Amino acid sequence: MPLQDQLPDLARVTHSDHVAAASNRGNDLTPVTSTETARMSGAQPDPTPTPTQVVLVMNHNRDPLDELTASLTRSGYEVRAADTLAQSHRLAGEARPDVVLLNPLVLCEGGVELELLERLQSDEDPIPVILLVDDLASLADARDLRVPFRDFVLKPCEPTEIVHRVELAMQTRSRIRGLQSRARMLESQVSVDFKTGLTSELMMKRIMSREWKRAQRHQNPLSLLLIDVDNFKGVNDTTEYAFGDVVLRRVADVLQGNVRETDFAARFGGDEFCVLLPQTSPSEAVQTAMRIRQRISGMTVQNSNYERQVTVSIGIDSYDGRSASSIDQLRRNANRALQEAKRRGKNQAWLYSGSTGGAAGGSAGGAAGGSAGDAADAGQGE
Repeated sequence: MPLQDQLPDLARVTHSDHVAAASNRGNDLTPVTSTETARMSGAQPDPTPTPTQVVLVMNHNRDPLDELTASLTRSGYEVRAADTLAQSHRLAGEARPDVVLLNPLVLCEGGVELELLERLQSDEDPIPVILLVDDLASLADARDLRVPFRDFVLKPCEPTEIVHRVELAMQTRSRIRGLQSRARMLESQVSVDFKTGLTSELMMKRIMSREWKRAQRHQNPLSLLLIDVDNFKGVNDTTEYAFGDVVLRRVADVLQGNVRETDFAARFGGDEFCVLLPQTSPSEAVQTAMRIRQRISGMTVQNSNYERQVTVSIGIDSYDGRSASSIDQLRRNANRALQEAKRRGKNQAWLYSGSTGGAAGGSAGGAAGGSAGDAADAGQGE
């Protein structure tokens, strides 16, 4: 007879022998724990037990749910039952449940039961809610309620069905947690420039919009610096892109080291940077820009293969409650001042004046330069 045909019989014989042996030993049998099994197999037992998942049963309608709660307990859940709103408040405050099973007394929009559910909810970690409803009409009303992440079960309900619904709710909650964690990770990647560690352009645009509204509301000054690495294309063309990245990181380090905690520094693509200075007047913004320009102009970037001296040009504009009608206008004005700084020889900081020429600036040596029109001087260098 082929071996595969003999296997079922062999299995039956083996099973019978074990049953007979167990019968003969009777009460002498000693159960083998999971820890002993792990020790015999050479594996280490897991010292961290899996936390018990909590099901809060709000039985405000006081239906007989003893069989249901017992079934949940047998399935491994920690069941906390309440038959009054006060008890539900207390139990919810003691430990945040993983699932809520609500047998409502009065299910209506704005009711105290739904208010309690809303307090339990969190955008970061929503709690599944399973509603027990009396009939199809009640089910239709329940569907219109603003209860997040909800399920519905018609009464009377089988305990096995409730256990199954709870398991599905737990699985869905776990998936939502995973997606939210992934979303937070991706958002952090989007909000930080991967080359320099500064704020990304996308996040900086959001910050600029927020700070602009705040400055307008409180009539506070707001200044913007646009910073461009001079001759950066030549650095990439005569060295290698990896060395160009080193230059960008060194410039970013200077920016971070020369602004306040309340300021925002970002990379705006390529070799351009941006610094937003809340509650900063034009003269203060010029002082900051001249300090940054001076720090970078005295900096030499080098590695084992290349060495370059780096300079930057800076354009400045400030909002004082009168100039600039939008954050985009503020940025355009700062860019006009930046282009003027580059046109006049680079390694300079220029302040937008609103005059015909559009800017007043500081020279490469740090002294204040004249405006292109009738603008005021940008300020004295350090």
